[in-house]
Amino acid sequence: MNPIKFTNKEQKDKEIENIINECEQYREQLIMYCRQYFDYDYEAAEDCVQEAYIAIIETLQSGIEINNYKSWLYTVTLNKKNQAIKDKLKRNEYDFDSNEAKDKAIENELSSNFDYVDNMITDDMVEERALRIIAELSADEQKLYTLYYWEHKKLKEIATILNITYSNTRKRHELLRKKIIEKIKEYEKE
Repeated sequence: MNPIKFTNKEQKDKEIENIINECEQYREQLIMYCRQYFDYDYEAAEDCVQEAYIAIIETLQSGIEINNYKSWLYTVTLNKKNQAIKDKLKRNEYDFDSNEAKDKAIENELSSNFDYVDNMITDDMVEERALRIIAELSADEQKLYTLYYWEHKKLKEIATILNITYSNTRKRHELLRKKIIEKIKEYEKE
C-alpha cells in the first residue's frame, strides 16, 4: 500500500467521502456474509461491517492507499467477524445446542492461535477464495446463493421469494452450482 498525497485537508476529506460513497454498494453483501456467523442477527452483522467501514476511513485518513476497496472491506470484515466471535466465546455468550457444537467453536477459536499458523493460513486461503468466488457472482446469483446455502431455504421457497417459477429456480440453482464448482477447480489448479 502506498501513501496517498493530498494537497489540502478539504481535498483529502472530499476524496475519502467519495471513496466511502463508492464502497456503500458492498455494505449489504458484507452484512449478508456476516449474518450467517451471528445466527442471522442483522444488527450483530451490521456492527461488524460498520467497524470495517470505520477502519477504511481511518486507513485512508492516515494516507494509506488501498488498491481494491471491495477485497479490503471483505478482508477487514472477516477479521472483525472472527474477533467478535472470539470475544463472545471468551465471555461465554454463545448458547450451544450440544457439547459437540461447543467443541467445534472452541476448535475454531484455537485455529486463530499462533501455535496453529499453518492451519490458519490454509483456512484464510479457503475463505478468501470462497469470498472471491461469491464476489464474482452476479447480484441474482448472490441472492440465490445466500437464500439456498446461507439461509437454507428450499427451492420452492426461493421461487416464491424471487417471484419466478420453481423450474426456473431449479435451473438457476443447477447453473450456479456448476459455475461455483468450475471456479473451485480453477483455484485448485493455482
